[in-house]
Amino acid sequence: MTVTSDSMDPAQPIFLVFERDALIAEDIIGSLRDLGPCETIHVNDPVEVPRHLDLDKRISAAFLEMRYDQVIELGLDRHLADHGARIILTIGEDDEKDAQARGWGMLVRPFTDQMIRDALADIGSR
Repeated sequence: MTVTSDSMDPAQPIFLVFERDALIAEDIIGSLRDLGPCETIHVNDPVEVPRHLDLDKRISAAFLEMRYDQVIELGLDRHLADHGARIILTIGEDDEKDAQARGWGMLVRPFTDQMIRDALADIGSR
């Protein structure tokens, strides 16, 4: 797990990124940091997610390299919702209707910085 922070401002957004591919994770994290000061939490395995959710922290969004049914099966939807996180799936384009029905976002690969901004804006407007 890697946690990076631009400052100690408690009001800054916190983003969780579950992505196995280090280059893709760095692209997502870099794009998020380009948006402004934020804290990022990168995990390589979905079972690590609950262990890194601090009850005092609100997660702004979670970018998950998972299919819809995997998120539900592991109960990550509940864990992340308990911390205020909006979920953005980064794989499983066939799950887009189910994800949208839950208010989740979808980031289709290959993605750009603008697509990441759009995914955050989409979930922010729901």
